[in-house]
Amino acid sequence: MLLLGSVSMTVLASTLLKIGGRHINFEGSITAILLGYMTSPVIVAGFLSYALAALLWVYCLAEFDLSYVTFVSSIQYIMLLAVSILVFQEQI
Repeated sequence: MLLLGSVSMTVLASTLLKIGGRHINFEGSITAILLGYMTSPVIVAGFLSYALAALLWVYCLAEFDLSYVTFVSSIQYIMLLAVSILVFQEQI
């Protein structure tokens, strides 16, 4: 359960960062870009999701065999493909 939670949080984080990145102006200085990152609630939520996923991931690595954790985490790729198609209407 925790492993799937980690995978799901990683997919959520990637989704939030993609959505948030669409609203950042990358034409300005590095300071302006960083300020855009820090003031975007969607990007901050994406980074927090990655942080929570990392904590869950470390716990799962401590509790389960690496081969099992890595195998189950491959579901992430399938989930990201589904998000790409269903949410972002991307061509695969």
